[in-house]
Amino acid sequence: MSTKQKRKAKPTSEKPTKAKGTRATRTKKKPEKKVPSTRVGVKEVEAKPELKKPVEVKPVETKKPLVEVTAEIKPAELKPAEVRKPEVVEVKVEPQKLEAEPIEAKAILAEAKPEPQKPVVKPVEVKKDVMEVKPEPKKSEVKLAAAKAVVAEAKLRIKKPAAAKLLPKPIPKKKLPQPPMDSLLLIIRLRGTFAVPHYIERTLLSLRLGYKYNATLAKNSPSMIGMLRQVKDYVTWGDVKPADVARLLKERGEVIGGMPVTDKFTKDAFAKESIEVLAKALASGEISLKSLWEKGVKSVFRLHPPSGGFESTIKRSFTSNGQLGYRGTAIATLMTDMT
Repeated sequence: MSTKQKRKAKPTSEKPTKAKGTRATRTKKKPEKKVPSTRVGVKEVEAKPELKKPVEVKPVETKKPLVEVTAEIKPAELKPAEVRKPEVVEVKVEPQKLEAEPIEAKAILAEAKPEPQKPVVKPVEVKKDVMEVKPEPKKSEVKLAAAKAVVAEAKLRIKKPAAAKLLPKPIPKKKLPQPPMDSLLLIIRLRGTFAVPHYIERTLLSLRLGYKYNATLAKNSPSMIGMLRQVKDYVTWGDVKPADVARLLKERGEVIGGMPVTDKFTKDAFAKESIEVLAKALASGEISLKSLWEKGVKSVFRLHPPSGGFESTIKRSFTSNGQLGYRGTAIATLMTDMT
């Protein structure tokens, strides 16, 4: 069987079909009022409602008053009162005659006095107060005023510093005369080799001052002064006299081989009688320093530290109360302390 036949074979529902074109309307049925019924056997008898009997109304008995009023009370008759008129009595008053007493007339002489002049009061001008209308300040002006007030308060809070102590007056620098040209200069190294810049060390080696407390003699010249100014923080120098040169040669002069300089050596090498004559020849320029070094005299004089120590620091110049730099003829006193 095909599917269509199966569908036709299905039993139809028992519900009645509605006719086309009709529309079923639903109406609500009103509930029926059920009347209570009494069962008598199988039949039902409808119970009728009982009618209530009317209530009998009895007439109200009126009670008689205890006292019988027989006589009627009439209001009292009021008679009008008689009004008496007031009697007017006329009183006549006789006028009394007044007798005037005679007054004695006396002549009164009145002195005429000048009336005091009243001071003239000038009216006072009343000045009216004029209200000045000021423009409203700008925000920037308000901020500036607030900042100024804060600064003023801060200044008041800050304590005034104590009066500064007066510093001691600086020591005036010594003015030294320049050494004459072609004079002999004695140069002494006062500071060691620690942390010396390479260019200063090179200049010191060219001056034959490789170590501390080494000394040498040199001629005064512009080139020599330029070298000394470059190493002024490590050496001191000054011009010496022939007597100072003779003492230096006697005390610290050495010949190659470690022998001291003597009068015999001066006779053999320079044909001079003594060391003093040799020193004068060196100062006058008769004998040059180069010939002195070539003859065997060492160009370096090894000195010892000054006896009693330095008078002042070796980190400042001689003109600033120190020991470095140019010191003029005062080099002789330092040399005597170190020989």
